[in-house]
Amino acid sequence: MKVTRKSYQEKYSERSELICAKQSADRADDMPSYFEAKARIEELDKEFFDKLPTVKVSFSIGSRSYYQEVVKIGKSYFKYGESLTAGRGYYGVTEIPEITEKMTHEMISDSYYY
Repeated sequence: MKVTRKSYQEKYSERSELICAKQSADRADDMPSYFEAKARIEELDKEFFDKLPTVKVSFSIGSRSYYQEVVKIGKSYFKYGESLTAGRGYYGVTEIPEITEKMTHEMISDSYYY
């Protein structure tokens, strides 16, 4: 599947709007709109987001280290619809083979201090 940065960000934006619409419909007890939005989100996930190439990366934000699975498009990495760049505060983005238990415990213990 050929994916570009622009198409990914457009689809992610559409998905975010649908999630907001679903939550609004749920609060207003508008069940037809709720189920329409839910069905469209599931359709987008199945047809587009589940097929995206993902990799595991390590990166830092400030002095904290993170290990997450992100979408890779070309040479760029994306999380939550935005690229992981130094301008956005992500430093030292590198691909790793797997996220180990030690890494997970390190992130959890580090979060205690914040």
